[in-house]
Amino acid sequence: RRFANSFHSARSQFTLSAKRRRTRIRIHPLNALHYLHTMIRSTFYACLLALASTTTVVVVNAADSEFCPTLSADFNRRQLADFSGEAVVYEEGSSAKHIPFLTLSADGQTGTIVVGNGDDDEGVWHPMVASEDPETVHFVTHIMVKDQDDNVVALEALDPTIAAPATMTFSVPGGVTTLTPFEWCNKHGLYKGTTVTIPNPTTVDPSDPSCGISAFETQAWESVHADFVRLQRMPPHNSEVPFTETGGAKHTPYITLDADGKTASILVGDTAVAVHPMNGSPDGEVQPHWITEVYVMDQSGEIVTMQTLDSTGVFTATAEFDVPEGAETLQAYAWCNLHGLWQGPVVEVVASASADTEDNSGVACSVAVGAVAGTSLLAAIGV
Repeated sequence: RRFANSFHSARSQFTLSAKRRRTRIRIHPLNALHYLHTMIRSTFYACLLALASTTTVVVVNAADSEFCPTLSADFNRRQLADFSGEAVVYEEGSSAKHIPFLTLSADGQTGTIVVGNGDDDEGVWHPMVASEDPETVHFVTHIMVKDQDDNVVALEALDPTIAAPATMTFSVPGGVTTLTPFEWCNKHGLYKGTTVTIPNPTTVDPSDPSCGISAFETQAWESVHADFVRLQRMPPHNSEVPFTETGGAKHTPYITLDADGKTASILVGDTAVAVHPMNGSPDGEVQPHWITEVYVMDQSGEIVTMQTLDSTGVFTATAEFDVPEGAETLQAYAWCNLHGLWQGPVVEVVASASADTEDNSGVACSVAVGAVAGTSLLAAIGV
């Protein structure tokens, strides 16, 4: 058996129904927790506790997330493979369109990064062009900032439907003495801005913000998909279409509908063959290999959910979502940071006879962290 854990947004939360707790857990929760103590990290502990107790909301601690260093490591990998090999820095007299500029508030507690120098005479902002056309879409996908120890202290996924300039505002963490801004352009790679010294560094405060998962807004989904299609056409993938299970089950996203037909889950891989790993880079040095996003289209090609995945403390790529009213078929997609875009089989949606009249027409959106324990682990704890 498998089960999925969903976390919502950068301050991810998830809820599990009482029905699933009754049908999927047949062991004492303390015994399960004792066994899992040596197997998995703190995020999975919280998930199992929620399964065994009353309906619970668990807040994921961003300080424990490896999402930001993992994404930074992948930017460095892509820059080395596809561009100059190092983040591009500003040279006097050259265009500053791609350069991130960091300014601090008067009290030094807040930082703002903008990409480009459109406020200067003859300056220019980096464009934010949202599009369903893979050849047209062009935007700053992420802005991030690193401290004096090369730790990512803030990161944000951007929405191309918001007019330029690409902007991120963040709180300056305690203990930081310098900050360096970076941006990733979907077409031109990694750019580095000028390092800024913090005039009056504060002491470390446990309440200071930490860098955690950041997901694309709903209105950005079509542009993100278009960019995946663009990347799929380029080396090393060189494919006009997404890969499918004929290329292997390991990367294929499979949808499973719940009995009520109102909710569904995605698993990347087949437990009978191979499942895709979620190997992050906690220190930002190891090359990561994980599913960055999973998403689902209905029969009309509308994206009904897109979920950004965090590799922290999980073994496989999974997500849960609500099935929109009116959906007739669903098809899942997954982006592997190393092996490109994959498309799962079409699943027909059968309306439940007991469906109520509640309005579920809105598309489902959550940021998911998936976890499916291996067959041997589940057997060992008697699930």
